[in-house]
Amino acid sequence: MGYSTTKSKIKVESNKTNNYTDFFYYTFRNILVIGIPLIFISAIVLSSLHSSATNSGSDSVTLTLSTSCTLSSSVITPHNASLNGGQYEEGIGDTRINTYCNDNNGYSIYAIGTSNNADGNTDLVSDIDEHYNIHTGAYANGNNIDTSTPSFWGMKLTPGVGTGSISDLTPPTIMNSYNSYNAVPSSYTLVASRTSGTNMTIDTDIAGSYFNTTYNIYASSVQPAGSYEGRAKYLMIHPNNDSHNTIPDIDAAFATTGKQKYQSIDNNYYFAMQDMTSDICNSVTRTGEATTTQLVDIRDNKLYYVTKLKDGHCWMTQNLDFDIDTTRTYTHNDTDLGWDTNNFDTNATWTPDTTNGKYNLPINGTSVSDWSNQTDYPYSADPGDVYYYTSNSEADDIKYTSLSNCTSAGHTEGECKHYHVGNYYNWTAAIASNNSSSYSTASTIAMDSICPKGWRLPTTISNEFGVLLAAQNILDSSSDTSYSIDGFNLIRHQPLYFSRSGYIDAVLRESGNNGYYWSNTVNSYANAYLLRFNKSNAWPIHDTNRLLRKFAGRSIRCLAR
Repeated sequence: MGYSTTKSKIKVESNKTNNYTDFFYYTFRNILVIGIPLIFISAIVLSSLHSSATNSGSDSVTLTLSTSCTLSSSVITPHNASLNGGQYEEGIGDTRINTYCNDNNGYSIYAIGTSNNADGNTDLVSDIDEHYNIHTGAYANGNNIDTSTPSFWGMKLTPGVGTGSISDLTPPTIMNSYNSYNAVPSSYTLVASRTSGTNMTIDTDIAGSYFNTTYNIYASSVQPAGSYEGRAKYLMIHPNNDSHNTIPDIDAAFATTGKQKYQSIDNNYYFAMQDMTSDICNSVTRTGEATTTQLVDIRDNKLYYVTKLKDGHCWMTQNLDFDIDTTRTYTHNDTDLGWDTNNFDTNATWTPDTTNGKYNLPINGTSVSDWSNQTDYPYSADPGDVYYYTSNSEADDIKYTSLSNCTSAGHTEGECKHYHVGNYYNWTAAIASNNSSSYSTASTIAMDSICPKGWRLPTTISNEFGVLLAAQNILDSSSDTSYSIDGFNLIRHQPLYFSRSGYIDAVLRESGNNGYYWSNTVNSYANAYLLRFNKSNAWPIHDTNRLLRKFAGRSIRCLAR
């Protein structure tokens, strides 16, 4: 077997299980329950008519149906091919993919190459050596292929065609040029979409809502003989999301596990912060901006950017902006409560204590000496719609007091939202406590936090801030405090977007110059460690001084548990 071989055999295997169907070039989840619970109410009034009105009565029945979406398949022709070098073949295999949702919100189908079980790998993987893999690509019709062209493969989708008595068909629309042969995508790319829901009469029929998949391959004259295998994974997102040509990896991970979406304050639908699990985060095989999405905090419907970063954790990449409702009791269902070193208390609750003073303190008002006695009850300060952003290496970041003010300065809306200051919390509020005075022993970790369920504060015992900054090449090692060559810009720009939002101890201090972020760990002075950074240095385990004790208000970034 060598470079000069004239025959390249492409061998495939088919394997079907209860959880997913796995054939050549193709893999997908069989059934996904994704979407907004649809409440369908049917009121049935049962009346008994008698001669006297005083003897009449009624009853009602209410039926609630949840949204259900399915993505299933049937193999018409297996995706197998045997080629000689220099040959082209299209129409390799045929699989019917049936799509269905039982509400009127539509759906979108995304595809991604996933060879060797790695999302984003679009190769036909060789059994000889990866050096000989066949790459995906978009090429002209096979009749016009130049024989000097390297080997390639691609995919094509065809909308369903009805037969017999079915005349009003509702197949999904094929998107982004996949109605002809196109490259297998390296990120989750929109390939089919329906803007409205499924008609039951039509789509329960085999001729209803479906599309077919097939593939093409060109094996160049110098392609070594051997077996080559690749896959494309198809994923359904509900409600319809066809305004986005791609979806982030974290969104795809939520969808694959069947999580539902929730409506946010902007009237769009997002997966929930509270539904994040370690399995979801771990299933995301890539890191960086490609994984970034917005999740909604179901406590107040605010949105947060989250990203899987190079340290292997999923992090919030904007500051927490949660306004605590002091008339409400929080539970483990919505807030990071109930954790202990040995077990998890599902009955844990937190009702913020306001008996010692006003919970939401103004930024400017009381003196520092007054604030120094407020460690033992929680408070926060809300600066309003404030952003600190600059694309230069300036000593002080620029303050914008509205989103429009920030975007008019030339920044994108997404960049500005990443830099939203959020709220400032004292440490008692940060750990979702009404009295933090018992946390006085060095290296003590507060297990609970104000973060949404499924998220927590960083821990400095394991130097999680330092590990993150080193993994992102901001520091040369997790124990350094001096930036790498471009560390100062990297800490403030994508994908981390840390903000130099300063801190509050009756007045706002050092804003635009220093950033301070709480950890959950007590230091040797019975205060709390934190991340501090400015233009010159970053301190992943900053040992707070007497002006930066637990009572001061600082920013919060949560990471997934």
